[in-house]
Amino acid sequence: MYDVALAFGDSITQHGYEYENSGWLTHFSARYARRMDILNRGFSGYNTTAAKQAAPIVFPKRIEGIEGTLSWQLALTKRGKWPSTDATFPTFHPEVQLCILFFGANDAADPRDHRHTPLDEYSENLRYLVNMLHDPESQHYSPDTRILIITPPVVGDKMTEEHFKNRGWKYNPHKNTVTKKYAEAAVAVARDLNLPSVDIWTVIEQRVQESHKHRLVMAGNIITAVNINKNKPEVWAKHRKSVKQARLGNGKYYDGYDEYLEDGLHLNSKGNELLFRLISATIDRNWPELRP
Repeated sequence: MYDVALAFGDSITQHGYEYENSGWLTHFSARYARRMDILNRGFSGYNTTAAKQAAPIVFPKRIEGIEGTLSWQLALTKRGKWPSTDATFPTFHPEVQLCILFFGANDAADPRDHRHTPLDEYSENLRYLVNMLHDPESQHYSPDTRILIITPPVVGDKMTEEHFKNRGWKYNPHKNTVTKKYAEAAVAVARDLNLPSVDIWTVIEQRVQESHKHRLVMAGNIITAVNINKNKPEVWAKHRKSVKQARLGNGKYYDGYDEYLEDGLHLNSKGNELLFRLISATIDRNWPELRP
């Protein structure tokens, strides 16, 4: 077997193998075909508290008597490149070369929701998961495992409001302003532990806001043109639809978050593709030896 990249997260990770939604892990698997095996350990509904409970069976345990220097790893050191593409089974003892921690969407839920984790506790839980792999006293100690932390993505408030209302909920358990704090906490933990992170919350939020500004400018330009010709009803009739589309887009308008989210919480195909590109760029920048 090849060495492993382990993705440990919630439903956004679990759905990462949904090829019909261009899941981010499907792209990741294709990128590392015949280089690393990608393990999807995403669990719907999990927060970092549940992750701590599951981690002992998700993370491999250290085996006494095995040095951990594998045949293809020696080849990587000597040749400075990945094992041969013809080496279908390059080792009998795969190791976790990369661990992606992707939690926070459920932790950031409303306190009335059982998935909620207080912000400070969320940060400590992330540290705990990292220490399980990097603490020499841990049964799961793996000093060569590279760890990447991903923030929870944005929340489309109007989309989640509609989604949970349709499911009979009396309140919307997810708010973008709250999730922002958890995203900032994830980045802070990564920075404190000298680990790289992917701030998918900020990237999508910035893109949504830029798109929203552009749409408003378009609407303003059209309205200005109409006002100049306010005494010509035929002009307004001609541009009425254009004004509406410029303001709202086609159909329902969810403040632009529907461009990246499928239900206000989970990534759609465009969101998945964006996340994959961000992860790949972060890996290439921080660990060039992992470039396929």
